[in-house]
Amino acid sequence: MKISELFGNLTFNEKVMREKLSFEVFRRFKATIEQGEPITRNVAECIAHALKEWALENNATHYTHWFQPLTGLTAEKHDAFLQFHDGGTPIERFYATELMQGEPDASSFPSGGTRTTFEARGYTAWDPKSPCFIIEGEMTNTLCIPSVFFSYNGDSLDKKSALIRSTMVLDEAAKELLGVMGYPIPQHVHVTAGAEQEYYLINREMYRQREDLMLTGRTLVGAPPIRGQKLSDHYFGSIPPDVKAFMEEVELELYRLGVPCKTRHNEVAPSQYEIAPVFEEVNIAADHNQLMMMMLKQKAAERGFALLLHEKPFQGLNGSGKHNNWSMSDETGTNYFSPGRNREEFLRFLCFLVAFVNAIHLHGVFIRASVASASNDHRLGGHEAPPSIVSVFVGSALEQVLTDLKNGNFTELTGMEMIKAGLKYVPQIEKDNTDRNRTSPVAFTGNKFEFRAVGSGQPLGFPNTVLNTAVAESMRSLARMIRSEISAGRGQEESTLAALSAMLEQCDRVVFNGNCYSREWKEEAKKRGLSNLRATPEALRSAFGSESEAAFLLEAGVLNQTELGARYEIKVEEYAQRVEIESRTLLKLIRKDIRPALVQQMKDLDYLDWGIRTHYREAVGQLERDSARLVGELEGLREVEGSEKQAQFCYGSILPLMEKIRDSVDFLEEETDRQLWRLPDYDQLLGHR
Repeated sequence: MKISELFGNLTFNEKVMREKLSFEVFRRFKATIEQGEPITRNVAECIAHALKEWALENNATHYTHWFQPLTGLTAEKHDAFLQFHDGGTPIERFYATELMQGEPDASSFPSGGTRTTFEARGYTAWDPKSPCFIIEGEMTNTLCIPSVFFSYNGDSLDKKSALIRSTMVLDEAAKELLGVMGYPIPQHVHVTAGAEQEYYLINREMYRQREDLMLTGRTLVGAPPIRGQKLSDHYFGSIPPDVKAFMEEVELELYRLGVPCKTRHNEVAPSQYEIAPVFEEVNIAADHNQLMMMMLKQKAAERGFALLLHEKPFQGLNGSGKHNNWSMSDETGTNYFSPGRNREEFLRFLCFLVAFVNAIHLHGVFIRASVASASNDHRLGGHEAPPSIVSVFVGSALEQVLTDLKNGNFTELTGMEMIKAGLKYVPQIEKDNTDRNRTSPVAFTGNKFEFRAVGSGQPLGFPNTVLNTAVAESMRSLARMIRSEISAGRGQEESTLAALSAMLEQCDRVVFNGNCYSREWKEEAKKRGLSNLRATPEALRSAFGSESEAAFLLEAGVLNQTELGARYEIKVEEYAQRVEIESRTLLKLIRKDIRPALVQQMKDLDYLDWGIRTHYREAVGQLERDSARLVGELEGLREVEGSEKQAQFCYGSILPLMEKIRDSVDFLEEETDRQLWRLPDYDQLLGHR
């Protein structure tokens, strides 16, 4: 079986369109995709008819506008192709209006106060740049039409709309920068992205015995495993046969949906794995990542597994993220983060590199906020996850180039060195210009930047929206600086170098190539004026609550004030709700599963040493007192008005108490007879026993 033969056979891709559409309709559609020309009604009718015929050939009975509301998930409402002709004859029909526009009820989706419940109207609109696809069901198949979602007033109610706007802003800014530098201006500059999707895969029966995993996605209690990841023998190890079969099935389904899967491997922690795609245009990459998460969940359930996309399902083990690989390229294949082969290309590379570094320097607070969530807070800063201080790693060679540039000297990278391994018959390998730094939140890795703080369950839309807009602003700023130098009478290259030197004077404090986990870096970052926003409420308030921090999104037209406020309100509300759900789940675990085991164990302890008995009972007493306090704090939460204050209350009062309760439970678990303990422990969940 060749992957190339089945790839995309469930997508309405260019190959299918060439077969189904007339030459003129196909040409007009390509003009829409590539030049932004509006689709005429006649062209839309032709596409709708061809799309319907193709869908029916693939056994589709329904269609849906597939969109990404601000819940972070996907949404769909299925409508049948079935209609009735004169005389009641059944027939399948699909009109241009049904392709281009849908009207789901918007009142039940989060809107952050932009809509009231009685204002229900919302609209979906077809995104022609993202290919339509078919999802197969047990009995029938459904045609999915990737779409944006907005309110009656035109405000964005989804993750996709702002992302598309940000790509348009970045395209114009990149072309402006290239023009002022004297380089040929391409037709389009687009962002490419690829998310290395990490996940845990555990036995479904064990999962169903842990109500905390089922309701919150993470273990709220659990003593450390005996083995865990101590031996470092899971990373890149042999993939277990049942897991490999699962991966193969997922990949085959994704290939058919046009998702270009590339890599699969064991991750660091036991039962943790990764799947990574070939990088694509960011809008399509965001859609494909949603399909990837959906397919992983679906196939895991079918094969007796439970898929965990929580950023920190197991305390003390590596969390799960999705490293967001970000770059810029054009229709010729030129990658603007590739150092190039000559002085001219290297100078162009430096302009885009410095603009990116400046964007991180100016908007590190908002970049941190773009990945803020209750679940990701547990991951950031430990076990190979990046810390909450946003810095950039560029490697020692590039750091020297940037230092020289800031000081007025233009030096190029030296030629590639060969790694000397002392093995005569083994092929020689070229050494990269940069090493890897797994502790850095943003790292340059040769021809792209890797934003490592995105959580495993988070959509790609908003983090990339923020990155795109921030980099676009910096590119425009650099273009203005170069233009100013040229106006002062300097030559092209001299003007570019002077502007780069001036920008580096402002932004090089965000560059750090050392250990981002170290105490020394935290102290140094504070001296440099870099923010350390460890908790979501603080990160969101610092970003969304500051006019100066949010101005770049408003000025670029990527979000308006209403949309910005809505996203803040939704994020803080979700934070408070998730913490409340976790705390109530913890109390339920104590009542149903933990307390009965402790009561029985205390009866058995009557026959043991007085000291052991006393120590155990003291721990039980502390647990009961803290549990009662947690009940009281939850009652107090009801009295707190406003989502922002509720989120702060959850962080300051409820979470610390939950951690204290966990410490008691984890100690008691290790001291309680295994036969009495009702919850599967970490060793069982991770397949060690």
